[in-house]
Amino acid sequence: METNSDRFIAIGEIVNAVGLRGELKFYPLLDFHEPLLGSPFLVWSDGAPAAFSRHRVMSGGCWGLTARGVGSRDAAEAMIGRELGFMAVSYSDPAFPKPDGGLPFRWLGREVVTGDGDVVGVVDEVRRIGAQHMLVIPEGGGEILVPALAPILRPDDGLTGPLVIDPPEGLLDVQRG
Repeated sequence: METNSDRFIAIGEIVNAVGLRGELKFYPLLDFHEPLLGSPFLVWSDGAPAAFSRHRVMSGGCWGLTARGVGSRDAAEAMIGRELGFMAVSYSDPAFPKPDGGLPFRWLGREVVTGDGDVVGVVDEVRRIGAQHMLVIPEGGGEILVPALAPILRPDDGLTGPLVIDPPEGLLDVQRG
């Protein structure tokens, strides 16, 4: 069984080739963090190391990446559809480039409890709404959305164990109907 710590975490996908020299158009996903592009932790979804000599911001929220070993349009087109990311186990390495507040993948599949110990549910999805991340917890035919920010979500940079929230009065009641 795959655990949260031994799986591949996608930070984006190659969506197109750009120009004739093999530049890749990269579409970032929820766990994208720019410093990862220059880190030794970056891998393709098959586990092969990924290295880039250059990266730049493009229009539409995409990035242009110049991958080592990809020097032609044909080689770049062969990369379309490949995912780029890191292995979750790398996240615990002190040299891993984490943003303030960490990366959202670590909340998936974890139980959410209140500071009083009441079980809210298990995080099934993380959504980005504007600049804010929301924990999505299924309940009945609906869902509970919990903002993933202090002081509601207590600081937690781990990969396992419950996430503790201190919801403002009425947050859970309003969503439960």
